[in-house]
Amino acid sequence: MLDEILRRVKGIKKQMEENLPYINDEIQALIKNKNQTVDRIEEILDILLNYGQLRVGEAEFKKLNTYYSSFNPTNAKFYTNSYKEMNED
Repeated sequence: MLDEILRRVKGIKKQMEENLPYINDEIQALIKNKNQTVDRIEEILDILLNYGQLRVGEAEFKKLNTYYSSFNPTNAKFYTNSYKEMNED
């Protein structure tokens, strides 16, 4: 049973890692185009919060949240605190 859980977690982590280039491309485009669509940015941050639990996407999370803080510091601080809480060792 434990072996099955570990196998599934490894598969999920692999899929997350494979998704990162696409997420990173979207983050780059948002920043380059100075896009401030809160719903989309927060959707990506939520995804990356989940990824962070398996230690995937930390750099992408920080990049997007840093950009987000430039125009929405209150919500960005919430995401920073959430990330820290969810990923405490």
